[in-house]
Amino acid sequence: MDLPTQNSGSFCCQGLYNACSFKGCCLFAFTFLLFIVIAIAISALVVIFIIRPQEPRFSLSAIRVISFKLRVYSSSTLFISSDVSLTLNAQNHNKLGIKYSPSKLSLYYHGVPIGLVKVPGFYQPAHSDNIVVTAQISLRCLNVSQIIGESLLQEKTRKKVVQMKILGDIRVQLLLFRLASPKIKIALDCDVDLDYTELPFKNYELFNNMDVLQDHLATLPGNPQSFSNKCRLAFYL
Repeated sequence: MDLPTQNSGSFCCQGLYNACSFKGCCLFAFTFLLFIVIAIAISALVVIFIIRPQEPRFSLSAIRVISFKLRVYSSSTLFISSDVSLTLNAQNHNKLGIKYSPSKLSLYYHGVPIGLVKVPGFYQPAHSDNIVVTAQISLRCLNVSQIIGESLLQEKTRKKVVQMKILGDIRVQLLLFRLASPKIKIALDCDVDLDYTELPFKNYELFNNMDVLQDHLATLPGNPQSFSNKCRLAFYL
């Protein structure tokens, strides 16, 4: 008659032990997560108040048309496919070096995808100026007739700016001395305005003489208003 009593007692002790173990695991997990959150917050405060990060700056210095192909539809609509090389000057005024992985970005015109931007991997040392970066743009079936028509309307308002948008993801690493952070994924959203009147193509030879387009170089003047970009960044955790 004592055997059932002993079994019930051991069962109760085992249940109490399991409950205590579950509570201990929950407390450990909560403490561990709290420690991680505090560590991330402290790291963010160190970066913000001590390192004081600044957004890297990029300026367009030259455009080279490598190749092109023209297609005419309905005797009035002109499409162009072209490969263009952009020479950019990169500036990094931060205390940390920035290492970029190779990236592919999408180029949009009025919400319509018109090309692909390929940016090679490169490194910006801390407190660096005039790091040359060469990006490649592949344009496919760009409606030139539409752009020309809109430019004629812009002439009436004295605005000759082509507005585009660049979207995509890039991966970067922050380097301090010889220490490198894990790769950070950043979503890029840039509004790009290009004043085509600043391009030194004489007499609009881009449209008057298509033979000139083959491997033609246009060096932009030092006018900051000829090219402008406003970028928004979003970090992935």
